[in-house]
Amino acid sequence: MSLLGPIEATVGNQPMPIGSPGRRAMLAALAFNLGAVVGVNRLVEVIWDEQPPMTATTKLQGHVSALRRSLVRLGGAEAVDILQTRPPGYLLCARLTSTDLARFDDLTQRAAAARLPTGAIDRVTTLTSALRLWRGDACVDARTAGVAALAAPLDERRWRAMEDLAEAQLVIGDHNSVIDAMEPLVRQWPYRERAWEHLIEAHMRRGDVASALAIHDHLCQILATDLGVKPGRRISRLIDIIRTPSQH
Repeated sequence: MSLLGPIEATVGNQPMPIGSPGRRAMLAALAFNLGAVVGVNRLVEVIWDEQPPMTATTKLQGHVSALRRSLVRLGGAEAVDILQTRPPGYLLCARLTSTDLARFDDLTQRAAAARLPTGAIDRVTTLTSALRLWRGDACVDARTAGVAALAAPLDERRWRAMEDLAEAQLVIGDHNSVIDAMEPLVRQWPYRERAWEHLIEAHMRRGDVASALAIHDHLCQILATDLGVKPGRRISRLIDIIRTPSQH
């Protein structure tokens, strides 16, 4: 099952139609809690936020029945065990279900074990594979408030993986890739100082001191205007190195 983008499901290597946004939201909630029971009340909350219809429980049962029919049609009678009824709700069987999220987590954990600088190439390879799993914002086609709350930590993990990748790319000298990745990241999330740090350092290592200093000035302006603060110690130290290279 794919959560890192529009929600997709395959059974027996065949795409399974999921259906309505409500059904997608329910499936996302179960997949985020793979192998654990999600109560009926919680599923109703995730699907309909704070305005469930009077028939919410009946509609939820309808979603479950429809998904089970699709599972059996594509995967045979045993596929019904993928989506199980377990009071007080339902669960997706962890033994029978795999997700791109689990694969992403496995790859990022492997990358974290590759210490810099010696493990830089391994970290680049592993994190590149992890980030390729993303096809857009997590569960982008089922973003009720409940699903958005579940998906929000995934977005943070994605940005952190991008920053970890950039750090390793700086070690191996792939400065252009760092710039290509960090520029849109800081535009979207202008308070991510680690991304700014990597962007500044990439320009510095390319020998483009003017761009590095201009980016720093732009960051200072954003932080001062929006938050009333200055960049942190790591960026200040980096700018000191850029401005007084003969002393470092």
